[in-house]
Amino acid sequence: MLLSRDYKIIAKENLRGRWKLGVGTGLVAGLLGASIRNNLSFDLTSYGDDAAALSDTEYDTLTLQVQEFLESDLFQSILPALTGILIVLCIYLLIVLVIGGAVTLGYAQFNLNLADDRDPRFSDLFSHINRKWEGFCMQFFRGMMILLWSLLFIIPGIIASYRYAMTPYILAENYDLSMMEAISESKRLMRGNKWKLFTLDVSFIWWILLSNLTFGVASLWVGPYQEAARAAFYREITEQRYSRPHVDTEWTDPYGQ
Repeated sequence: MLLSRDYKIIAKENLRGRWKLGVGTGLVAGLLGASIRNNLSFDLTSYGDDAAALSDTEYDTLTLQVQEFLESDLFQSILPALTGILIVLCIYLLIVLVIGGAVTLGYAQFNLNLADDRDPRFSDLFSHINRKWEGFCMQFFRGMMILLWSLLFIIPGIIASYRYAMTPYILAENYDLSMMEAISESKRLMRGNKWKLFTLDVSFIWWILLSNLTFGVASLWVGPYQEAARAAFYREITEQRYSRPHVDTEWTDPYGQ
């Protein structure tokens, strides 16, 4: 049975000589809305506590200050620039919404090609661009199911995120499966494997801490490293690619048995 460190070793071997490609592809994938991993974060108390801490007088004072700023010459002078930024941001979010799912499938394809040593290329990101509707539905329904489980409490939501974690890989290499069939297949594959994937993710905790300490700079390398390890994990639970001994198909039994 492979351990987390084994998948990380495999990932580093697969990325050897391809780090620039991995970093560049991962960066563009993130900018275009690709999201293979489901990261759950909850902050249920901070906003409510801050809001409750404001008295009526403080709230009225803050409202008056905001109103004065909106009517000031400074705000009026920067309003055209803010409007332009808002328009560009809306266009960007629309593009991400439309193609983010398809790019997620493309990024999964890139990492599968990396795991299989099948000449991974930057263009893999757009290899599923014609599946925009499937990609969108995958992201929407997978996210919705995780959110619904999360409403029960944090733990069920985390479990759900691992239950459906393999969906992008399954859908990327199985054109004949529907989105819901891929989600169901991920659920089947992850029976008995959710804890393994969880421990793999936890093993990156120090790398993630390093990313936070470097204000996200280290994540340019940590992200591709983690995705390569996850692709290796997927290959192992579907084909035993790394734990099964190599079989020479040209070997013949000298005894004819």
